[in-house]
Amino acid sequence: MSALVWGVKESLLRYVSRTPDGRVDLLDGVAREGDAFAFPGSAPRGAGLRFRGAVVLTGHGGLMRVVLREPGLVPVAGGWVLEIADPDDPRDRLPFADVAGFDGTDGSGVTLTGDGADLFFGPYEAGTPLDAFTVRG
Repeated sequence: MSALVWGVKESLLRYVSRTPDGRVDLLDGVAREGDAFAFPGSAPRGAGLRFRGAVVLTGHGGLMRVVLREPGLVPVAGGWVLEIADPDDPRDRLPFADVAGFDGTDGSGVTLTGDGADLFFGPYEAGTPLDAFTVRG
């Protein structure tokens, strides 16, 4: 079965783990693989790839809550976009990160979009580097 194996952002996960009430919850089939998360494959959508499950990062008495649900990879002019279900309306898709290079297996040059940065309310801005990823299967 296919999977998106992605660590999101190593420094963010370290920060959440050091926060006294910080939690990383894995939902709907997402599994931990070392320092990364494996989002199981879902039905293909056009020329893109879609994955299931969610990673939820929480802390600070609930003031921090970032939900990365149902990631997908969508081809766009000049590269790819890693999108997620919009946390405000899960029926919509939010362009979370730009992907400079994706060869069908490995994704590199992953950076936050403006919409992705907005989910963090300040500490990250558009263009912030994220971890590379692998698509397995």
